[in-house]
Amino acid sequence: MLPRLRFYSIAFLLCGSLLPTTQAADQQPLTKEVINQTWKARRERLQAMRIELSLDVTRNTLPYMRSAAGGDDEEVPLTEEETLHYLNQTVNFKTHYSLTLDSPRIRCRHWGRVPTPQLEQMQDLDMTGTTDGKTAALAYKYEGIRNLTIYKSSVHPMLPLFDLNPLRWSLLAGDPVYGFTLDQYKVCPQLEKVQGIACTVLEKSEVYGGLKRLWVAPTDRECVVMKYTGEQSGQYHSQHDFHYVNLPNEGPEPKYWTTKSYQHKSNQDIFTYGCRINVDSFDSCATVTPADFQLELTTGTHVTDTRKRNPQGGELIYDVK
Repeated sequence: MLPRLRFYSIAFLLCGSLLPTTQAADQQPLTKEVINQTWKARRERLQAMRIELSLDVTRNTLPYMRSAAGGDDEEVPLTEEETLHYLNQTVNFKTHYSLTLDSPRIRCRHWGRVPTPQLEQMQDLDMTGTTDGKTAALAYKYEGIRNLTIYKSSVHPMLPLFDLNPLRWSLLAGDPVYGFTLDQYKVCPQLEKVQGIACTVLEKSEVYGGLKRLWVAPTDRECVVMKYTGEQSGQYHSQHDFHYVNLPNEGPEPKYWTTKSYQHKSNQDIFTYGCRINVDSFDSCATVTPADFQLELTTGTHVTDTRKRNPQGGELIYDVK
């Protein structure tokens, strides 16, 4: 009897050791409270960041060909046939971002070569936006002249660009100024795997039949966003995918993000926009100073200050002497 009893005891111990003690907890979706607390801790860890991004963009040509040029620069509305043609044609280009993030302070330079209207040529793009949490400004060159616009709002004028939405989910999730929040999202009852990781799924229904879905990693991965989708009444849908390197003692560090968008037209899903955002460098322990979030008023700069009024009427406009 002793050997048999010993066998059953060993079997019981082995089986018990194979059952994870956190199995029940791991199979439960996270609450919004836990996700928000984890996001807050991550933002505090990543408070000051310097990040360099390179973007490979593909989009259909319709936004550049909204109207066909007629004689004397007259704009002629596109026919349905022309619209479908341009929807199915694509153009490729590359741009870059250089950012210093210390919310609510931010500096963002965006540059590259982008298509002009009617796809006549490629043109240089180079603009820099900053905010110190009180005043926002945007600088750019046009026809060889440096222009600077100072805004009434302290919110950065460039960050809402569609290209940077993945960054806002990946590094600024929950930030009330520049990130996205879980307002009106509801937790789904089942976990779903993304890149082999069991994720909490959240949904948000919007007016006119819109639906947004979010896949969030477990707390041991700082609840980073792994995937995000959005659709609008079956007419448009898009998807963001997030890829990370999980560093020991540091947590997930962004590697690259991808975006794809489609429009449903003529009984088919037509590709409209795609982008791969490569994280070329990432410093999560950056040293920043107030000077990082200021734009210089160099001689010859054409300034538009929307905070002030010209005595003769309109916004205050002047050239720096």
